[in-house]
Amino acid sequence: MAETNLARRVLVAILGAPILVSMFWFGGLLLLAPLLIIVAGGTIEFLEMQKHKGLHPWKRIGTAASLIWCVWVHQFGIENSIYPLFFLFLTCLILPLFSARIETRFADATFTLLGTLYVGLLGSFSLAVRNLPMSGGSDGQTIAMLVLLAIWVTDIAAYFVGRFFGKRHPFPKISPGKTGAGFVGGLSGALCTTLVGANILGISTFTKGLGIGLVVGLGAQVGDLVESMMKRDAGVKDSSTIIPGHGGILDRFDSFLFTFPLVYFYLAMVHP
Repeated sequence: MAETNLARRVLVAILGAPILVSMFWFGGLLLLAPLLIIVAGGTIEFLEMQKHKGLHPWKRIGTAASLIWCVWVHQFGIENSIYPLFFLFLTCLILPLFSARIETRFADATFTLLGTLYVGLLGSFSLAVRNLPMSGGSDGQTIAMLVLLAIWVTDIAAYFVGRFFGKRHPFPKISPGKTGAGFVGGLSGALCTTLVGANILGISTFTKGLGIGLVVGLGAQVGDLVESMMKRDAGVKDSSTIIPGHGGILDRFDSFLFTFPLVYFYLAMVHP
């Protein structure tokens, strides 16, 4: 059973990797359109999970808000998005007034907003990184490709190192399969990938490659833990079953959602 599941994961990765690489390589609408599909699916999965807790978040409103947010960021940039964020927050405070479910209406609004922020806001940072103007011979396209590769290596290294060498489980109640050895393996894989990749891709400085590796190695694994915590809270094993061998969109893109915002802020603050 485990071997079959691993084979499915590998097959999906082989088929999906070229699509993701092409998205970020070409950018523009070829990145935005597939990203909107991922964001819509991820938002729906998040909101559906809340139903297991007896809540009734507004799936259509939350999904539409996530999509509108990403389109806004694509058109105007992440730095000019404070106004729609304020409008979204205000809307989620007002809408409960009209909800028929008095007992859960505030929680419904809160988790609708949280789903939009978790999937829509965090997902939009992949657009921000891809379009980030860089100096020193590198650009957002190059950085985005390196981040994608580092995320994959982090996941692969964490899985296999944890499987063969992992003994200590630091988060048994959140993610029993995660081990200390797997965490170190994932972080080491990210660092090696970005240091070598920075040299090959012509990223200007050693410290930039090192910093990106640390951010990806930590962010990808924290993102995985956060999504595991959400599933535990909702009492589900996977966010859905849409991707064979992986579960749902959130199961596959949890590292993606956390890593790109961290990389964006690292580059914007440390290496502008």
